[in-house]
Amino acid sequence: MRAACTLLAVAAGAGGAVPVLAGTSTVPVFTQRSPVWAHEPLGTDPIDTIGSSGCALTAVTMVQAAFGYQTNPHLLNLWLTQHGGYVENDAILWRTAMGPTAGSVRLKWIHIPGIVPQLRWDDQDSSDRPPPAVIRQELGSGNLVVVEVRLHGNMHFVVLTGSAGQDFLINDPWYGDRTTLARRYGPYETGVYSARVYYRVPAST
Repeated sequence: MRAACTLLAVAAGAGGAVPVLAGTSTVPVFTQRSPVWAHEPLGTDPIDTIGSSGCALTAVTMVQAAFGYQTNPHLLNLWLTQHGGYVENDAILWRTAMGPTAGSVRLKWIHIPGIVPQLRWDDQDSSDRPPPAVIRQELGSGNLVVVEVRLHGNMHFVVLTGSAGQDFLINDPWYGDRTTLARRYGPYETGVYSARVYYRVPAST
C-alpha cells in the first residue's frame, strides 16, 4: 500500500517541525517536503523520495513525536530502511513503524461491525473506515489516527489529531500545516478510505 503522494510543482515547505500555534493541537507538524529530507530516497526505492511519496512516513513520524519521541522523517526513514520497515522498497509497515518506541506506542486493530475482517498482508493492518463516532472516541481517549485520503486523485495520508464538531482536525504531511478534514478532503464519510489507530501503552507502576 504505497503512499503515492503527487509531486506538485510547488516550493518545498519549511525545514523541520512547524512550531505549535497557540490554541491548536499539540501534535507536532512535519512536512515531507522539507528541504532537509525531501530529496532522500524513501526506503530503498530508486525513484521515490520522502518529498514525493513519504506522506505515510511523515504521518507516523508525527505520531511518534506526539507521544514524546524525538524523531523526524529522516531519522525514521533511516530506521525503517535498516530494520525491515518497508516492503516493495518503500511501502510502509504500519505496525513496524512504531519499532523505535520499543513497544510503547502500538497499532490498534479496530473491527468494524458488519464488515468481514480484512486479510492482513504482512504488517499492513488497517481498518477500512471505522464509524466517525468510533474515531471520536479514540481521539477523546488520547489516541491518534492516521487516515487515507485522496490528494489530487492519489493515495495520501494525514493524521487526525482531534474533533471539531462534526469535523476532524488534521496535520497534513504534504502541506506541512494544520487544518480540518472537511475543509481540505471532504467529510469523513466520503473523504476517508481507511484508518489506523495508534495508542501509547501506559507506563507500568
